[in-house]
Amino acid sequence: MSVFSILLVEDHAGFAKALLNMLGQHPNLNVVSVAENAEQALEQLHELTVDLVLVDFSLPDMSGVNLLERLHSQFPDLRCAILSGHLLPQHARRALEVGARGYLIKDDPAEILTGIQRILKGEIYVSEGLRNLGLSDLLTDLR
Repeated sequence: MSVFSILLVEDHAGFAKALLNMLGQHPNLNVVSVAENAEQALEQLHELTVDLVLVDFSLPDMSGVNLLERLHSQFPDLRCAILSGHLLPQHARRALEVGARGYLIKDDPAEILTGIQRILKGEIYVSEGLRNLGLSDLLTDLR
């Protein structure tokens, strides 16, 4: 079984801890580091090799989408996904347009796990609550 390494970029310590606990129950997923902001994430990615970066939509020093843009330009093959509490299709659309491989809603742990697993298989994944809110055209174009 392959073990996938993950960098979590999340400034809310409580959510980060809960996500670490959940992902820690899956032996094929290894969160190698947690960055509290975009600057830390960029620094760590020059030292780490990861399979996936999970990025909070709302970071203190830059938006998660802006960080995704930078990650995609610096590391074009790196899989990234947004974690968000915002069930807004325009946010998901923007994230996917700049290179996100997924948009995962924070309040559904089971779906976060499903999304991570599908993204690591090479798929694009958007949380179920957003799929039917005007994203089908974009998802078809990105596949």
